Amino acid sequence: METAQDQDVRDELDPLLRPTRDALLGRGSYRLPRWKRLLQPGAAGRAAWIRLETDAQAERLGRRTPGTEHVLLAVLAVHEVAVREPGLAPEAARGELFDRLGVDYARAHAALDAGEVALPSDPRSVEEYLSVGGAEQLLDALLQEDTRARRLVEALG
Repeated sequence: METAQDQDVRDELDPLLRPTRDALLGRGSYRLPRWKRLLQPGAAGRAAWIRLETDAQAERLGRRTPGTEHVLLAVLAVHEVAVREPGLAPEAARGELFDRLGVDYARAHAALDAGEVALPSDPRSVEEYLSVGGAEQLLDALLQEDTRARRLVEALG
């Protein structure tokens, strides 16, 4: 009988991305306080996943309030999981913009975790950025202004 440890050895996905994969594939769920679950949008699709993943990324890095750097991590995580998981929508795997960024999830997460990059305040709220549409439009919006996400990309690029 195969153990969870055996599965982890065979699993080539970065361990930091496993909670994202499990949530996207329905094997797990996002841990949210009851009041946040009640306020979550009913919309399905990647926009809703990115919103949930943004909160999860902030929590994993010890932040109560997400910033645009957590939105960037969420978009990167959802994209990287979608590329590796055939069960997810093909549209989730488009990656021209991600390739141009030159930043992957592991590097961005490590830089934030280590506090390597000085990050200013975001010019707008995370909610305003999350309302712009799909992942590519969201990344464009994050990188056009002097956001925490843009500073992180510039520091790592």
